[in-house]
Parts: sequence; C-alpha cells; structure tokens
Amino acid sequence: MQLPAGDACAERKFLVSCSHIGSENDGLVALGAWIAAWQGSAEPKTKDTHICFIASSYAGGGDPSVVKEYIAATAKGRAPVNLMCVEKGIGLRALEMAPEMPHDPAQDWPEADCMAAVAFGMEAAAAGGDVLGLATYAPGSDERAKAVLKSFSPEPPRARDGTTGQAKTDYVPLEALRSFGGREIAGAVGALIAARSRRLPVLAEGWACLAAIAVLEQMMPGATDHVAIAAMTDGEQADICDLLGKTPIIGPSIGIGPGCASAAAVSVLAAACLIPSMPVR
Repeated sequence: MQLPAGDACAERKFLVSCSHIGSENDGLVALGAWIAAWQGSAEPKTKDTHICFIASSYAGGGDPSVVKEYIAATAKGRAPVNLMCVEKGIGLRALEMAPEMPHDPAQDWPEADCMAAVAFGMEAAAAGGDVLGLATYAPGSDERAKAVLKSFSPEPPRARDGTTGQAKTDYVPLEALRSFGGREIAGAVGALIAARSRRLPVLAEGWACLAAIAVLEQMMPGATDHVAIAAMTDGEQADICDLLGKTPIIGPSIGIGPGCASAAAVSVLAAACLIPSMPVR
C-alpha cells in the first residue's frame, strides 16, 4: 500500500514561523506543524472543515430506526452537532451504510462485502477541504470495535462461536476487521485511506475510528499519521490512544453525540494555526 507522506518542508517553515514566541515544539505548536505538514502549507487553515458520520446498525444492537431518526434530526438541524457546526461554519453529512439492514456479527461476512464497505467509506473524504472530522453512529458498534482492537493485543478476542481467537502474531488486519467488525468500522478504514491519498488531515472520534486506525497501523505503521484523535471518552480509550501513539486534542469526554468532539477540536486546531501571527512576548 503506497501512501503519500506529509510535507516536511511546510512543517519546518511553520515551526520556524513560531520561533518568535519562544515556545517548545509541542502542544499547540506541534499540532499546528502537524496540520501544516498534511495540508502542505506553512499557513494551515481550518475554514473549510467537513464532518462526516458513518451510520450503520447491528443485529441485537437495538432498534435500527433510532439511527434513521438521528440522521433525520441532523438533516433538520436538530442534533447537538448541528449547533456546533453552524456556529463554526463546519459542513456536516451522514454516510448511510444500510442502517435499516443490521449487520449480524454472528454470521460470516464475505470478504467482498467487507471490501465493498471499505470502498464505500471513501466517500466520507469526497468533499475535500482543509480538515475532515470522522465519527460513526451504529448502536452496538463499541463492542465490535473493541473486539477488533483486542485481536491486535496479546489477549486474544473471542470469536462468534465463543471460542478464543488467534493471537496478535497470527491475525491479519483485514481478516480481523471482517471477523469482528462491521460496516461502519470498514467504512472508517476506507475514509482514512481516502483522506491520506488526498493528504487531508483527519480528526477522528469514537471506538469505531480507533479500531479503523488500528487496522491500518497493523497493515503499515504510520498509515494514520494524518489522523489526530479529537477526544477520548474514558481511560480505556486513553490507553488505546497511548498504544497507537496518539494524544487526544481534547482530554475530557464530549459525550453529546457523534461529530461533536471533532467540532469542538476544530477550535483547538484553529488556534494552533494562528500561532505564527501571535505577537512577540
């Protein structure tokens, strides 16, 4: 898998432009350098930001009509994320992955269908822009995402029939996705690949996105260098972020709906982009 790298020259120029404030290359400065590298500009920006949440459902995860109702609420501007997006001028869209047809983890998921979900998820990055916020909404997804993550840990996961899965060294990343994941996780994998091909920086949130990041990192270390974690929900996610080598932009949980953490994190990114124009202390 060939993936474009960030622009090291733009990153260096950004860091030089921050030297007047006498700050170490960490915190907001490091965040600004990260977005500069992936936008390929020493003057990064966040004005053209889009958030996409991938919607799906699981058998046994609850009434799938709840997902459709949430999508309808966002279309009418009645979800929490709408207010945050309007206030910040952020675009919002839902990518529906057949939420009316719940994915059944107990059934074999054909490889062709799994790869089709990955390909469909690439649509999340179609709008391009300055930054992509990526979230998911699929009741029951957290359990499946954790199973994918555990397949890459020393503690093997449990397969559909209740037996213990294979250990880390024996598990192929895409096979773990097919065996333990669902459509929204596969879609997130596709979204991250598409964003990388565009050198589009991504703000990701939630367990499904963490699982997607892990799948890609297992395939190719550094494959998600263009991805930052918007926020974490608890200590367990904090541990996963540590294992993935990623520091969440926002420490406390946002917890008011998909996309909200990304919308909140955009404000921090915007502040990081302003550092070169800050006056000398």
